[in-house]
Order: sequence, then C-alpha cells, then structure tokens
Amino acid sequence: MIRLNGAAETVRARRLQPGEEERLITAATPYLRALIVAALSTGCRVGELLTLQWQDVRVDGSGRYRALILRAGKTKTGTMRVVPVAQRLAAVLEMLRTDPAGNDLPPEAFVFGDEIGQRISSVKTAWLTTCEQAGIVDLHFHDLRREFACRLLESRAELHDVRDFLGHTNITTTSRYLRSTTLRLERALSLL
Repeated sequence: MIRLNGAAETVRARRLQPGEEERLITAATPYLRALIVAALSTGCRVGELLTLQWQDVRVDGSGRYRALILRAGKTKTGTMRVVPVAQRLAAVLEMLRTDPAGNDLPPEAFVFGDEIGQRISSVKTAWLTTCEQAGIVDLHFHDLRREFACRLLESRAELHDVRDFLGHTNITTTSRYLRSTTLRLERALSLL
C-alpha cells in the first residue's frame, strides 16, 4: 500500500500580519534588520543573500546601487538572475558598504557578512530570537519571500515579472507562492 504524505502537499500560506514587519525590524539586530529589508525588497532566498558578494552589486556612474547579480552557481535553479535595487535596499547597502574603520569592503567580501565582510552561514538562531522578542509566531524567514511576491503582484505587476524576480523556472511554482489579500480581491472585484 502506498501512503501519500499529506504534510508534503500542504502549501504554506503565511504572510505578514499588520504591524509584524515593524515589530520584526524593531526587534532585529542591525545585521538581521538589513537581511529582512533585503528579503522584503528582492524576494531573494536567504542563501542567495548570504552568498552575495560586493563584486555582485552593480553601481551606476553616479554611485547609485542599481542591481544585484545572482550568479548561476549561487541560485537554487542554477540560472543567473539580475535583481533591481529599490531605494529602501539601496540605503541598507550604503550602510553595509564599509568596515568599522570606514573603509570600503573589498569586492570578495560578503554583503550580508559580518562587519568585516566574512561569510555568515546561518541566521536561524537570530531569526528565532527576533521573532520571539517581536511576539511573532510561526513565521519562517522564507515567508518573507512570499510576502515580497504577493506585494509585487498586489502592486499590479504581471505574474511573469513575479516569476522572474523569484527566479522560478515554472510559473506554476510562482502561483503556489501567491496568496491574495482582501485588498487585492476587492480591487479585482471593482474591475468587474
């Protein structure tokens, strides 16, 4: 007899509730706060952010942060992705750019590394502590990826654009991430 694992088929639908983002940001250490902002601004996986190096951050001629280059070897799907940088993330990158002495970190330093650019392999303990201090239950770091995708779709981005931001090869995978809010459903109804 073959038994299906029902838990494996359950699609996680957790999104941030009103006030949770602010509580997370307030409770987080500066390092984790930067990572939370990056996740909510890009939809990147935590592993993609933790392996991002300064050589993979594109800056234009005026010094503005323009894009994160996620190299093929560092993404889950094995394909390169270019993720635009919005103003909120640009401010975070500016704060992370220098070491404690005020010198720019070298190109091989990790963007979301420690204060001197050494790689940090996991944020699990820091995440759990932050959620506990913020009074937030059952929130995984990966849920921030879903939150980004849903917010992007709610801002009227096309489903294909959401797929490209997340780096999914199949749009069906993207669809599993998305959960409509009452606001989005009301907006859809008003267009009817």
